[in-house]
Amino acid sequence: MKVLVAGYGNVGKAFVKLIFEKKGKLEELKDIEIGGIVNRKGIMVGYKDQFTVDIEGDVFTAYEKIKPDIVVDTMSANYKDGNPSLSLYKLALKDGTSVITTNKAPLALAFNEIMGLVGKGRLGFQGTVMSGTPSINLLRILPGSEVKRIRGILNGTTNFILTMMYNGQPFESALKEAQRLGYAEEDPTLDINGFDAAAKLTILVNFAMKKSVTIRDIKFTGIQGIKGAYDGHKKVKLIAYADENEIEVSPKVLTPEDPLYHIDGVENALEIMTDIQTTIIRGPGAGPINAAYGAFSDLILLKRNFI
Repeated sequence: MKVLVAGYGNVGKAFVKLIFEKKGKLEELKDIEIGGIVNRKGIMVGYKDQFTVDIEGDVFTAYEKIKPDIVVDTMSANYKDGNPSLSLYKLALKDGTSVITTNKAPLALAFNEIMGLVGKGRLGFQGTVMSGTPSINLLRILPGSEVKRIRGILNGTTNFILTMMYNGQPFESALKEAQRLGYAEEDPTLDINGFDAAAKLTILVNFAMKKSVTIRDIKFTGIQGIKGAYDGHKKVKLIAYADENEIEVSPKVLTPEDPLYHIDGVENALEIMTDIQTTIIRGPGAGPINAAYGAFSDLILLKRNFI
């Protein structure tokens, strides 16, 4: 089975590395071949794990030339219109080619349109929410239950900053430390203003609660302007929340009785309440290796016909 990797930044490189590291150990990878990789310079092809730029062109040129069985999208998010990823997904799924993605934008903008094309071509998107910590794939194994409420900490950057602030640092110095450690981008706007968490919540509610919403429908408030609210044992956390009546991202003051109170640093957590039970998962929600593992786990599950 030929895989086309679209995007070759840190996540794309980590994904390809995982393939070659695990290839001799997992039955599901024995027939997997990296048919090509698209980066900003062109299309890279090669033999085994050696790739060089060989063909000029974009992801669509690569798709036509390589004719992959699976497209793995690790490209940067474009929240304006979702492209080129959104158009690539439509093309691939209509052809019966499967798609695995770590790119939130297409699903945050057009989740139900994309899902409507899933058939022979399947869709894996664990890497879009909590990276490699199984949020989407956990929801796949709750058959027959009805998700009533979702509540979580879905952005590691803001959680790190709020943890630093709880420990006495002002917002600006906490943000600079997050940038120094690589947790925050040079322009951290989409994290700080709550947009990133809202995009993840959009994907979750569409998938788990059968909603029909886009990122444009989600109310979100970020952490800019927060001064304190750390009296006693209380902590402020940026909470993504959805139930039958409300979908929003906003800062909330939590007490120690709340399980999300104890999620600190860049860790993420998700509380899923169904008509049967409540489940809480926690784990790393960012970083190239974790995001790559999200895509890698989808590939294994796809080969097992679980997706």
